[in-house]
Amino acid sequence: MLICLQCSAENPNRNTDCQKCGASLKEHPCNQCGEMVQYGEAHCPHCGAIAGQILTVLVTVPVAVGPDGKPEQSFDPQGIKLYENFIDVGQRYQLLTPVEENPFVVDEVGEGEQIVLKSRVVDCQPLQPSVLKVLLSQQGDLLTQLPQMSDGEIMANDTWSSLNLPKAIIPYFRFPELMPKIPEVYDAWCDGDYGFVLMEDRSGWDVLADVLRDEGDSLPGLEMVFWINQLFQLWQQLSSAGCGKGLLMGQNLLVDEDQNIALEQIYANGGTPVSLEEFGSLLHGYFSPVPSAGEDLLAILQRAAQGEYQDVDDLFADIEDLVITVEEEGENFIIHEVDFEQIPDDVFAAIESGESAFKSEEVALSINPVTMPDVNVFDSEEVDDVPTAVLPMQLISLVDAGYTDRGGHRQHNEDFFGITTSVETHRNNHGKTIKAQGVYVVCDGMGGHAAGEVASQMGVKTLLEYFQIVMANRLPDKNTITEGINLANQKIYEVNQSNASSGSGRMGTTLVMMLVKDTTMAIAHVGDSRIYRVTRKNGLEQLTVDHEVGQQAILNGLDPTLAYARPDAYQLTQALGPHSSSYLQPDVAIFEIEEDCLILLCSDGISDNDFVEEHWQELLLPYVSSSQDVDRGLRKLMEAANEYNGHDNLTGVLVRLKVRPQIPLDVW
Repeated sequence: MLICLQCSAENPNRNTDCQKCGASLKEHPCNQCGEMVQYGEAHCPHCGAIAGQILTVLVTVPVAVGPDGKPEQSFDPQGIKLYENFIDVGQRYQLLTPVEENPFVVDEVGEGEQIVLKSRVVDCQPLQPSVLKVLLSQQGDLLTQLPQMSDGEIMANDTWSSLNLPKAIIPYFRFPELMPKIPEVYDAWCDGDYGFVLMEDRSGWDVLADVLRDEGDSLPGLEMVFWINQLFQLWQQLSSAGCGKGLLMGQNLLVDEDQNIALEQIYANGGTPVSLEEFGSLLHGYFSPVPSAGEDLLAILQRAAQGEYQDVDDLFADIEDLVITVEEEGENFIIHEVDFEQIPDDVFAAIESGESAFKSEEVALSINPVTMPDVNVFDSEEVDDVPTAVLPMQLISLVDAGYTDRGGHRQHNEDFFGITTSVETHRNNHGKTIKAQGVYVVCDGMGGHAAGEVASQMGVKTLLEYFQIVMANRLPDKNTITEGINLANQKIYEVNQSNASSGSGRMGTTLVMMLVKDTTMAIAHVGDSRIYRVTRKNGLEQLTVDHEVGQQAILNGLDPTLAYARPDAYQLTQALGPHSSSYLQPDVAIFEIEEDCLILLCSDGISDNDFVEEHWQELLLPYVSSSQDVDRGLRKLMEAANEYNGHDNLTGVLVRLKVRPQIPLDVW
């Protein structure tokens, strides 16, 4: 089986092109020179650049280690069983450094059992699923059980034992919630007494100590708090599980592209846990040369190093005390009061003419008080009582994509979407911030081919024009948003009235909409189109509740099974257009963006049959990371949904929002 790298479709091994998207399964362009390179070639024959995916390989070698921590016998890394210049019998993973140049280095000495060697390889068969992936796909619920099992329980598990996997792989399955702070395991196997673990290569990432040394003069104080917060999260989770050793290794502490703390790999520390004093001493040594760290913060780290904190809760509380609490501003902004009966003539004129009356102007950065993400890292009741620092957030990235497809069984597309954004990027010595606003609308038309297309387009275009006008320096309030929806409804309703349409002949459309203004977002919906949010902390959340008979029955207290046994369960209770605005009750909600998130607005062609709920982990969650392309992710989602459902038109809008805490430099 061949997995297309463009659309993730499965293909027979005999195929030369993807049967789904048409991409070549034989060759690909070199990232360096652009010339075509055959899959299977480790290096480009035209420019010599590495042509495949680079991976880090760890090899566990059984060697007795003495009380002094040194091997009792010498070991020659060239003694590892290799297959020419490959580490596997299938000759898939080729060493980047030739065997004769000794490609392996000693990475660590194990606890009396083994040493670990490290090297780098290139995957010469990237279209083939890894052996590990195939094995795990056949094990049912084993992966979900591993985080709750101890190492001993895992090794004694008959199913695990049958997989013949190295013990070194276990920690990577124990902490799924730490992805992507820890690398993803790509493949693993045992070859005799040797264990091989392949993972994402992070050798080119920035090392935290280097960043602090080289950029310390320009790092804001909040950067220190943000990183220390993440470091102590990692310490609390890894150290208690016997995996904190890597936190004391300077080259293992990295900073990713989003300026988050990450680890190159996990190291087991055997029976010796990493203490809070050890970790505090390490952090004090790292941060003391940084001017913006401040005396108060360094004093806290010094107390941690001297063992003055009994637990990490007390340390977090002291760090939080350093942070300025920003007063709530939720009610202190200008409200755009819009009376439906008295909407200004210029607004109507702009909407009727189809010309945008929106004028691009510099928008002041909206600083909204929100809780610092992940400050409280414990699940115990005691931590719930610890005061939480309130920090303003700043938007550092906004990326979006939108696609629509008529589906496999429809002749026409009655869906319509629209996106309008304005993004300004600002950079200075203290980093990058952006000022942004966006309007995202998806409508699913109904009433027949011509009528459905008209209704959905009218809804989208009316709302885009309306909000480009009323979104000035602030996000509109709920009343203003509702008035805009009423305006779109009224326009469609008036067409129905003028055409003397009635019953099923009246055109209409569902609506899902999101407005973004810096670190605040508003959503609204009418009908059964949906909005989902994906975050690393909370996973998948459905932010809307379908306006349909079955859902209304559930809200009225009926058992869900009985509610959806009704023949009219999926009949809409609300839509834009069929009735006057006096019958319309759109749902509107406003949220602060407190952590990195991915927002999906979609028609029911995507959400039907629990498609999103079943596939969000592989099709949405990876795209919270900046390393993944949102446009490509949405295309893959659409293609998979078309395969899974395909009975209706499909439309999706995907928006990735990334935020960081913000604090004035003069605090530190």
